[in-house]
Amino acid sequence: MKQIKFLTLLLLALSFISLSSCSKDDVVEQDVRDQYVGTWSSTSIGSLTLFQNGQSVITKPVNESGSISITKSGTNALIIDGTSYIVNGTNLSSNPTPVNVNSDGVNIVGTALSNGTLSSNIISLNDAITGTWNETNGASGNLSGNIITTLTR
Repeated sequence: MKQIKFLTLLLLALSFISLSSCSKDDVVEQDVRDQYVGTWSSTSIGSLTLFQNGQSVITKPVNESGSISITKSGTNALIIDGTSYIVNGTNLSSNPTPVNVNSDGVNIVGTALSNGTLSSNIISLNDAITGTWNETNGASGNLSGNIITTLTR
């Protein structure tokens, strides 16, 4: 009888040990940003309008194509063509980015506010640009514009 009790307790102990030694497999969460890292083709369209004394002086169309590099930063950001975007689900947002351009005697100083959306094969970015401009001959004014960039693989 003692031997049966001992065997029963031994079997129970082995059962508990074998059950407790099994653990759930550790689930490794994949970083959703990984699917966006790499080189993407880009197309940017839009315009930038220069104003002087409240009147439009010139509207410069933007129509550019090329390639853009995307890398990860920190725990929830993507660096897209040098600008850091916070990833929130399928939405992108960035802090205001300074714009400083000097071309053909026109100096542009402004700020770009950017946001965008992510999908598996297309990333859309929208830049709203505001600021000031001046020329070496003394002319100056304000500027504004929008540029939409579409990234594809």
